[in-house]
Amino acid sequence: MLALDLDFSEVILQDVEMNNELKSLYNSLLEVLKNEIDVYRELHKLFLNEKVFLVKSSMDELCKNSSKKETCVLKAKMLEEVRTNLAEKIFKLLDIDKKDMNFSKLLSYGDDAQRQELTECQLSLRFLLAEINKLNKRNKLLLDSSLIYVQKSIDFINQLICPSSSYLSTGKLKSNNMNGKIVCWEG
Repeated sequence: MLALDLDFSEVILQDVEMNNELKSLYNSLLEVLKNEIDVYRELHKLFLNEKVFLVKSSMDELCKNSSKKETCVLKAKMLEEVRTNLAEKIFKLLDIDKKDMNFSKLLSYGDDAQRQELTECQLSLRFLLAEINKLNKRNKLLLDSSLIYVQKSIDFINQLICPSSSYLSTGKLKSNNMNGKIVCWEG
């Protein structure tokens, strides 16, 4: 009977230690998620700034902004690695196979407060990532439009400087000829 009591108390002690370790891992995970949210909020601001700098054609500001974006992306990548490692430790402690790892499982093993905070972090991250994606697409459209405008301007200048022939090989006048000619080189 005494041996059974010792084994039972060891199991209880192990459960308490596991619960403390699990709680500590969950708390660390929540801190990492909150840090990720802060980084993505900063990245969101930088994408908003980027639009302004693109419209103003402010190259210096655009370059500074791009450097800040790169820094944020590196921070997010590091935090993602830490988050992944923490999740793996939690699943290992819970004896859950890596192939079964997902956020829903993680939620199911946390206490009510942890589930609430994890869900809030998940929703915040989802919203921020969706907004950043939209801003990135919008800024890409601005850049693409600018490139088309620049290319058309270059084509126009090239036509002014080096006009093509106004006549076809048959000797007839070309129709819809948009080429021009600079008449006087002196201003």
